[in-house]
Amino acid sequence: MKYIAYMRKSQEQAERQSLSVPAQRRNIKERFPDLEIVEWIEESQSAFKLGREGFDDMLKLLDAKKAEGIVCWHPDRLSRNPLDAAQIVHRIGLGIIKDLKFGSYNFDNSPEGIMMLQMTMSQSQYYSAKLSKDVKRGNDEQRKRGWLTGRAIEGYLNVRADGGLDHGVIIKDPQRFDLRRKMWDLMLTGDYSVPQILTIVNEQWGYETRGDKKHPPGPLSRTGLYNMFKNPRYAGHIPVPGRPEDYEDATYPHMVSEEEFDRVQELLGSKGTRKLKARKVFTFKGIMICGECGCAITAEEKIRKYKNGKSQRFIYYHCTRKRPCSQKHNLNEPDLEAQFDAELSKRTILPQFKEWALEALADQNDVESTDIEAVLSTQNRAIESSHKQMKQLISMAAKEMIDEAEFRTEKKELEARIVTLEEELEDTKRRADSWYGTFTRTFELAVHGRERFMNGGIEVKKEIMADLGSNPVLLEGKFQFTPHPWLAPIENGYKQLEDEYLKVRTQPERIQKAAFAAISTTWLGW
Repeated sequence: MKYIAYMRKSQEQAERQSLSVPAQRRNIKERFPDLEIVEWIEESQSAFKLGREGFDDMLKLLDAKKAEGIVCWHPDRLSRNPLDAAQIVHRIGLGIIKDLKFGSYNFDNSPEGIMMLQMTMSQSQYYSAKLSKDVKRGNDEQRKRGWLTGRAIEGYLNVRADGGLDHGVIIKDPQRFDLRRKMWDLMLTGDYSVPQILTIVNEQWGYETRGDKKHPPGPLSRTGLYNMFKNPRYAGHIPVPGRPEDYEDATYPHMVSEEEFDRVQELLGSKGTRKLKARKVFTFKGIMICGECGCAITAEEKIRKYKNGKSQRFIYYHCTRKRPCSQKHNLNEPDLEAQFDAELSKRTILPQFKEWALEALADQNDVESTDIEAVLSTQNRAIESSHKQMKQLISMAAKEMIDEAEFRTEKKELEARIVTLEEELEDTKRRADSWYGTFTRTFELAVHGRERFMNGGIEVKKEIMADLGSNPVLLEGKFQFTPHPWLAPIENGYKQLEDEYLKVRTQPERIQKAAFAAISTTWLGW
């Protein structure tokens, strides 16, 4: 039987059993020395995505009956997406592929074996999808904390707290930061063009780039210099992928100020990029989605000019319509604010009602705190127990009471368990910290929310929207959201209690005490 050897570079460099392409070739020859291999195919593209040239060539050879089997390191090298996996399984069913051999997996050409192969490919697909999602979430968190993701830009270095080079904290590169700053200084004088600065940098200063695996250290290129002058990261603004208008504020030292960056863009002219000051910030952009298609609600500014020379600024909100959507409404910002103010007014209370609610919540919080402390104690004991098991495991390995393979397996399981337990502990702590705080903010919102919303800035308005409810959408020109459940008493019957309270306030003190107690009991009983 003739075979095709398919080899693909591993995406996960840290994967324990990952083999490079030369190692895969060597492994195949050693494990299957008697196989007749008619073609060796090397692939560098991810098996998670469609459109791999080497994979397609392999299928063509199989369909042309140039071979009847495939030899590969592992099923996840063949496919990590459902369509390519289906092509393999389909050809097995048709008899085009009569055998599969793997360096780290045993395949049996039977219904059960095919089912196990499909499961293995599906698990690989899930792993890749989850890994991608986890990486994106990690990168988002890194940007929000004000750090760059991936390799630091030229002039900076990635350094961990222990001093080892890695993707962590960003610091100044002691060899290049000051030289890079001098390049900006030359440009800011307005007396030098980019090519002239490049000549000074390379010929007079002898500047050498940091380099990487693909590009060795060397002189600065013209493209590299232009890219630096157009990169807002040097001004402390980290772009957010998919949201060209948005930036996160950097925590690392800025090389230039926002004003200096914008000045350089003016000097670059058509070769420059968007000024940082020119970014338009809209109150409700990025916090609502379309109620029909689920796309983001974006904002658009329009300037209307009149014959008398005056102009008027309008801001409209509408669906981005990146998916099929019939929503055509453009909602003016004042109308949107009026709708939100109307929702706030339905949930606005007098200060006395807030005091009654918080007194009752304080009593309830004492009970909740006791329960949470018990949970925290149990979780801490579980973490301590797992750490003890880890120490015992290391001791057993040191005394050669278990072999290396068993040690690695059990160590990996314990590490995963400790990570899970620590995440659960942090979640419990967050709930303990936020329970009473959430209610406090909510009732503070109910008393002063309208006033703060009308007089506050953009960040204040966004904060109030988040405290009022969740899942804000725009549908048919109407603002809709899901109010937090603890606001239900205000909506259901507060107005009647407020009217009673205002009437009682004019009564003698002896009448007020009993009446207020009754109102409070009704208010807290909902």
